[in-house]
Amino acid sequence: MSAKGQIFSIDFLVACTIFLITVTILYVYWGYTTIQIEETRFTNDMTDKLNLASQVWFKEGTPIYWDSSNVIELGLQNNHEFNETKMNNLNSIGYQRVMTLVGILSYNFYYRLYDENNSTLFEFGLTPSNSKNLVRSKRVGILNGSIAFLEVVLWSI
Repeated sequence: MSAKGQIFSIDFLVACTIFLITVTILYVYWGYTTIQIEETRFTNDMTDKLNLASQVWFKEGTPIYWDSSNVIELGLQNNHEFNETKMNNLNSIGYQRVMTLVGILSYNFYYRLYDENNSTLFEFGLTPSNSKNLVRSKRVGILNGSIAFLEVVLWSI
């Protein structure tokens, strides 16, 4: 009879070991999947905010010819060209208010407008430093009848 009891206990220990290994693998896989889902949500949120930040350059805003005192919706274009007056008004509006108007409060941003020779025509915002997550967009527009390139950088610390 004692031989039968020893076989039962060895079978039980092997079954428990297999069960614990399976539960451990499932737990680790679950944690990894949860982390991947959160990273994907964060990346999608940053991409959406980057699109918001760059789209400001391609709409007129409200009112159409706004200034720093009456701006309701930010837009930096008139007649399908970037408007230099509106671009210069960004400095008088201030970085925090621009973040609020654009809707990107949880991230930092930087705008750079440059020509074909990579000469900076306009820049606004904070340059990225010690950024943990950074996304960048490059778009093309017209400034004073010539082609201008827009670089929008969005990052978090």
